[in-house]
Amino acid sequence: MARGTRVSAAPRPVSRTSTSTSRRLTDLASPHTAHRSGGLRFRPDVEGLRAIAILLVVGYHAGLPFVPGGFIGVDVFFVISGFLITGLLVAEARTTGRVALASFWARRARRLLPAAVLVLVVVAVISWLVIPAIDHELVGGDIIAASLYVSNIRFAAQATDYLGAGRAESPVLHFWSLGVEEQFYLVWPLLVLVVAVLIVSRVALRTKLLPSLAVVLAVLGVLSFVLSLRLTSTSEPWAFFGTPTRAWEFAVGGLIAIGAAAGWAMPRQLRAVLGILGVVVLLATAVRLTSEVPYPGTAAVWPVLGSALLLVAGTRRPDDSSVPTDEVLGSWPMRSIGRLSYSWYLWHWPMLVLVAAWLGPQSVLARTLLVVLALVPAALAFRFVERPIHHARVLVESPKRSLLLGAALSLVGVAAGVGLWLAQGGGAFASNTPATSASENDTVRTPTGGGAAGQSPAPTPPAGTPALAPAKTGDAITPAPLKARGDLPSIYSDGCHAPIPATTWETCAFGDTTSNTTVVLLGDSHAAQWFPALDAAGKKNKWKVLVRSKSGCTAPDVTLYLRAQERPYTECDDYRAALLADLTDSTGSDKPSLVLATSTQTDSLVSRSSGERVSGAAAQQEWRAGWKRTLMRLSKAGVPVVVLRDTPWPGTDMAKCVSQHLDDPGACDLSTDTLSPASFDIDLVKGIEGASAIDLTDALCAGTTCPAVIGRYLVYRDDSHLTATFAQALAGRLAAALTTRLN
Repeated sequence: MARGTRVSAAPRPVSRTSTSTSRRLTDLASPHTAHRSGGLRFRPDVEGLRAIAILLVVGYHAGLPFVPGGFIGVDVFFVISGFLITGLLVAEARTTGRVALASFWARRARRLLPAAVLVLVVVAVISWLVIPAIDHELVGGDIIAASLYVSNIRFAAQATDYLGAGRAESPVLHFWSLGVEEQFYLVWPLLVLVVAVLIVSRVALRTKLLPSLAVVLAVLGVLSFVLSLRLTSTSEPWAFFGTPTRAWEFAVGGLIAIGAAAGWAMPRQLRAVLGILGVVVLLATAVRLTSEVPYPGTAAVWPVLGSALLLVAGTRRPDDSSVPTDEVLGSWPMRSIGRLSYSWYLWHWPMLVLVAAWLGPQSVLARTLLVVLALVPAALAFRFVERPIHHARVLVESPKRSLLLGAALSLVGVAAGVGLWLAQGGGAFASNTPATSASENDTVRTPTGGGAAGQSPAPTPPAGTPALAPAKTGDAITPAPLKARGDLPSIYSDGCHAPIPATTWETCAFGDTTSNTTVVLLGDSHAAQWFPALDAAGKKNKWKVLVRSKSGCTAPDVTLYLRAQERPYTECDDYRAALLADLTDSTGSDKPSLVLATSTQTDSLVSRSSGERVSGAAAQQEWRAGWKRTLMRLSKAGVPVVVLRDTPWPGTDMAKCVSQHLDDPGACDLSTDTLSPASFDIDLVKGIEGASAIDLTDALCAGTTCPAVIGRYLVYRDDSHLTATFAQALAGRLAAALTTRLN
């Protein structure tokens, strides 16, 4: 997919094809709409509109270049859902004076859960076969969330979690929008019930329900839209995945349904124009919109508008004739595609992800063939699972049985996810012995042949040794590759490492907390990765260690750009400004003895002069200027500072690689080409009083190779961060380098 939050749109489940106007309310997803009389009229154009939406979605996921904005399908489906569900609930409330919540939720359970859980179970089994064992826990968690229809919350949290950045595509990522839909189904009927029972008296139900409900929907829609605009600029993942920020799209559809129920319809000529305009708006948005545009935000107005225009164009009085768009959308091919949209949606994305996991990345042509092939299991599931269970008499006659079936199916999905999660621990790549923590007395076999500072050197490997890996296959790697992602510094769990939203720091002291010699660790997660080493060194050498690290917030005084949230990282600016003021204003015993600063270089910065996002040479210039500002400020305050050169960036998940190459971890070794130029950090300190630099690259690399495993230690936990275990084993090297500066 083009971008982390540019994910798929969940199509609404579809109905049986029927033109009966007296059909019972057994399928609240069917394209029937309420009329002034309280009855229902079948809307074939709505079924065809589903076809447009699902074609946009699968085309976008296939990578077709002419629909870069195909992700707008989600907006189309949300508007359709608001239109259909509101209309049907209104019809029930006006006819019976109530909304049967149990029956409504039972219909949803029968319609959605059987097909969805079937897909989740199949995904769990195939994931166990083709997805690396190290990802089983992650995908298992995704399946559990999908089974409970909270995927949107899980993915929003992961998208805003710095440690979750760069995670592999999930085969159930598309369930996020089903989560939004289900949460809508949970709340929407309650809203209609509250308006019908508590706000409108039974006597005035037929005359006051519609205007009262319209006012409520309009107010909620405006509030939701304002929230969406706000979060799109401050926390785009929550705006994209969140139900509150998508509610306005459902509300737009709901307001059109209320108008239809009130008997409101436009003249045919105007409807014809609106229909054509709606198609143009939808297609133009899909063609012109790209994943680089912040979304949903104001950009979501266009697909919602296009969908609304088509729904209004198809809203007519019984004696009025249809318009051209009705004829096209209501044609047999469009209705056939729309009828399968839910099943097709469920199957197409797992096929793309799982085939890529098995065979590697696929071409656009191959991806297109895969989404077309997904119609086969989609049609089979629709014919033999979705439709039979949805219309099973034993379930239709008993909402209780339907709800029990839904609960049981959800538990089956959860069990599938738990099974995949637990399968990780017993995988073929797991270490034979538990991972153990390194201590300051451990010897790290360094590429130069020297041991950790103060220790006897380990034997130098014979010439030609491919990597400094375990002596023989089967030796325990620490931490075990399957558990490496959890091998984090303790400051992440105890709250001493500031997350992205924070603008202040916790007062956390480590090392020898009684010492008058204070070392402050300053920087981003690449500074935090050194905490185990610095903490161990502090305990041994009687230094107090203060942690001032923050996710994604660099020591250089630059304005960073958060790509995942598509905005300047203002929290970092505020945090760094307050922190530097605190460090430079301190006096006496509160004044740091030394600041250890390190950060990973980023190419996503905002120019301090123009306020525009910059990259390339301009970003490097900003980076160097930012380092100078930080170093000069500390220097003028008389605070010694040491710049620690950043560790090499593998750029690939090293723990996953080693887990797949336990027989030959050397296959995962890195080239020193991954290093940034040596002068980039080291030369920055020249001419600045009290500033110096250290380079521990020789503890990770020898010659032109940076091994994935050194001694018995797995070096990286992901694509750029050291494992806490390996970092702690470097305590002696770090202590030796810092001692000379402190003295």
